[in-house]
Amino acid sequence: MTVYHLLLLQDTHSSALTVHLKDAFEVTCVTSIEDCVARLQAQHQQDIKAIVLDCGHLPEPDFELGERLLMAVAEAGIPVVLLAKDSTLKNKLKAFELGFDDYIGPSVPSEELAARVGRAIYNRIANEQLKSRLELANATAYTAMSDCSDLGSNIQFLLDINRCSNFDELGQILFKTVAHYGLSCSLQLRSMAGVKNMEANGMAKDLESQLLTNMKDAGRYVDFSHRTIINYGQCSLLVRNMPLNDEKKYGAIKDNVFSLVQGVDARIKALDEHQRLVEERETLQKLSVNVQEIITRIDESYQEVMREIVNVAEDAADSIQSRLPNLALSEEQENYFEEVSIHLISETAEVFNRGLKVDECFKQLSSEMALAIERVSFVSDNDGPYLEGNVCYVDTSQDTEDDTGVELF
Repeated sequence: MTVYHLLLLQDTHSSALTVHLKDAFEVTCVTSIEDCVARLQAQHQQDIKAIVLDCGHLPEPDFELGERLLMAVAEAGIPVVLLAKDSTLKNKLKAFELGFDDYIGPSVPSEELAARVGRAIYNRIANEQLKSRLELANATAYTAMSDCSDLGSNIQFLLDINRCSNFDELGQILFKTVAHYGLSCSLQLRSMAGVKNMEANGMAKDLESQLLTNMKDAGRYVDFSHRTIINYGQCSLLVRNMPLNDEKKYGAIKDNVFSLVQGVDARIKALDEHQRLVEERETLQKLSVNVQEIITRIDESYQEVMREIVNVAEDAADSIQSRLPNLALSEEQENYFEEVSIHLISETAEVFNRGLKVDECFKQLSSEMALAIERVSFVSDNDGPYLEGNVCYVDTSQDTEDDTGVELF
């Protein structure tokens, strides 16, 4: 069974009840408040569990002494029990108002004395345990709320970057989010348009830019002093003020900020891919225009050739017909040449008719090419991000009110 250590504050006299305390507890007697406080502060006396103020030999409890004792040992957080000569309600109320844990009068049996003091000790131990559990619960709840807030900020960031119109806006969205963690950062974005270094003010710092360029292939995390560089794909982030004195927060920041850098890298790739599609679309558009022009020229040349063939055939037939009477040919020979002329004109007309069908195919192909060019032009005027210089933009003029943004937290 555990034997608790008590301090018994009394003058040269003591009451009869204190004899029973020595049977149940390890008791150290002191004669002054100063001596009591000194023993509480001594390193080897940290196991003291209660203080008993013995006023059982006095006609009235010394509440003034008791009040000074309570104030002196308040920081120790241990129970203080008052032994008195009477059990009047007035004195009990006074003791309660001052803050004594128990008031024990002469009517209390000696067997109950130790139990009452022990109960005061157990109550204080239980309160300390409850306080410890409450502090742990508060810390857990705070951590949960903090994690939830971090998650909300990261989700909002991922939603916002899908609407960003250029790399400057992308960087500012990231700086706004890392400000939630109280971080000071430098950012480098590497895209097909070039390398962009940024601070929160939109400008770039030469030293930080050189560090990010030289360390971009040094691994996911590069730690030096209270600074950390986070690399992922086409994005690098330099954090200047990592919380080295808080290991838990340090790890949480690394995990959460790394997901932000991943999101930035994905958006850079998306903007680069869109720019490649824009360039391919422009190339196809130019090619389509050139093909349409070539088809039109071929069609016109083909029509001209067909007309010339018909004209040549008709001229040849007319020339033969006009010369026949002067050639002194027999009737059979004249009929032969006449049939040849008629056959020449007939075959030429047949070829020309077949050429009309080919011409219709050319016209249909030219019409489809023109329609394709019109569609490509419409998409080019109304679609997605576009580059101006080294900055990629997004046309949001067609957005509806429902697409203006989502706020989670």
